[in-house]
Amino acid sequence: VRLAAFSLIAGVGVFGTLGLTASNEVSLTDSTFTKTDEDVRRRSFDFYRQNIEPMFVRPRGYPNAGGNAACVMCHTWQTSLRFQLEDMTDTPDGWAWTEGQSQMNYDVVTQLVNASDPASSRLLRKPLAVQAGGEGHTGGTYWESNDDAEYQVVREWIEMLPEDQFTPGPEPTLDFEFYRTCVQEVFRTPKYGQLECTECHAGGQAGFAPRPANGTSWTDAEAQRGFDVIQRLILPGNPIESRWLLKPLHNESGGSYTHNGVRRWQSMDDPE
Repeated sequence: VRLAAFSLIAGVGVFGTLGLTASNEVSLTDSTFTKTDEDVRRRSFDFYRQNIEPMFVRPRGYPNAGGNAACVMCHTWQTSLRFQLEDMTDTPDGWAWTEGQSQMNYDVVTQLVNASDPASSRLLRKPLAVQAGGEGHTGGTYWESNDDAEYQVVREWIEMLPEDQFTPGPEPTLDFEFYRTCVQEVFRTPKYGQLECTECHAGGQAGFAPRPANGTSWTDAEAQRGFDVIQRLILPGNPIESRWLLKPLHNESGGSYTHNGVRRWQSMDDPE
């Protein structure tokens, strides 16, 4: 059933009826809007449901034919990442999220925003091209610039959220020396006779394990490059939900459902 739903989502035009521009019926800037907490919550949720959530199922072509996967192709049951949406429900009108599911999605998505500094929000930076200020996204680039219509709608929504409720706290700073001394050696140390991390992760969007140019040890510049990449794959202060920990972890022990490479850790008790 899930595969059938994903086939439909990938197909061009199936979700063409889902609007992607701001609805006139749900305006967060309405002059008659009374800004009580409940009003803010209701109106921001309605705006989200009508204008933001449809983007997650928008057909974007096929990954192997010059397109990108729709968000739901990677961010529902297949992942344990912070951006994990509910499975869609088969309704008489087609696949959709119920209002209750949309509320759960809303609670997830609002963890990816920063109302005090909207442009820094992960919800905006992950799909944005790196050259335009994006973070890099293994799912592909959806927006080439911040002039993209979708980007503008998402930013409008974030800007209207209350800063006191949707501003994340500062994240802990990662220790480069600890990484250099204790973590980096893991990348080129095979386990259970499997491939080392550098075989697949030497470059690209998830290139956190560049091969040492001299074949034996990383220079400071090489180590820094890997460190910069790996910071996109972890959640400081919440390591157990970090993509870099979930991908190699066996899915029966709470790891990510998908990993094209091996399962390096059978459980969270692994010393690494």
